[in-house]
Amino acid sequence: MKWIRNRWYAAALSNELGSTMISRRLFGENVVLFRDADGRPAMLSDRCPHKGAPLSRGKLCAGIISCPYHGLQFDGDGKCVHIPSQSNIPPTARLKAYPCIERYGIAWFWPGDPALADPAMLLDIPNYGAPGWDAFHGPHTLFPASIENILDNLVDPAHTTFVHQGTIGGADASEVPLTVEQHDSRITVGRWIEQSEPVPVMQRYGGFQGCVDRWQFYHLYAPNISLVDMGAVDAGGARDEDSLNRQYRTLSYAALTPEGDHTTHYFWFVLRTFALGDAEVTKEMREAYIITFDEDRALLGAIQTNTGDMLGNPLRLAIDNASIRLRRLLDRLLEQEQSHGTDSPSNNIAIVENSCANS
Repeated sequence: MKWIRNRWYAAALSNELGSTMISRRLFGENVVLFRDADGRPAMLSDRCPHKGAPLSRGKLCAGIISCPYHGLQFDGDGKCVHIPSQSNIPPTARLKAYPCIERYGIAWFWPGDPALADPAMLLDIPNYGAPGWDAFHGPHTLFPASIENILDNLVDPAHTTFVHQGTIGGADASEVPLTVEQHDSRITVGRWIEQSEPVPVMQRYGGFQGCVDRWQFYHLYAPNISLVDMGAVDAGGARDEDSLNRQYRTLSYAALTPEGDHTTHYFWFVLRTFALGDAEVTKEMREAYIITFDEDRALLGAIQTNTGDMLGNPLRLAIDNASIRLRRLLDRLLEQEQSHGTDSPSNNIAIVENSCANS
């Protein structure tokens, strides 16, 4: 499988990395993740260069991992720092190490050319930790579907009416056409649903007394990060930024990393503007989003088994505009990477909010 590699991908939630190591398969390779001696995330090949033992079965002490077979020790950079009963350390006693950074409660790694691993290329999320916003993370989830099929789902707001009826879906959206925009490596698809009933989560937390004008805008930052901007104002209400944030607005981020050709790691967190600091609301919303994403996981897994590539089927509808644009964009980014390295994606979150407010 050919993947776009010169980008930052999610490897683990920050709270997964503590006093123990975790093993994971990313981009078809077995890796071990842990915190180094300085507490920073580290990721190495999970294969000792001596006999090939999985290092994740060994021990971690003060940021140094020990091979379970013969006790060779390696630091967070993959350098062998000790061989029992041998003072000479051969130059081949080294592990492949991946550049890592930690932001937004996630440890990210760079699977491509290490020389190109610029932290500035990770999507900027200024609302994370900002006043007026709360954040909660979901559990790491493995989807039984290719990253391409999941990305397709993440530029397809039309499915919410039918798949997520108990949480974020609403029947009155089904006949409202979608608008699609493309800016560099970002694709935005969405709509305003005016004079509508608030969907279940908005009914519960938004405090609305009647009909609302609600929005759903899906922003895909190719090749691997999604932002779903959802919210509502009272029907006919103002749509300036302060009004959009006043009653109910969520920014749901998902970061996708291929495990292999047909399985994908799914990391997510949600920012919200209401019930700030309310632990009970956080618990309830987290459970609702877990249900929502489990609905996607089950259906996408069934599609993967049933048909393989979603776009391998003959029928195309108007709602597939963003999906087709996305596949063309992924092909272009892969071709650029293979030919010229990489170019920086557009990471301006303000553009996202303006597109919602002015649509």
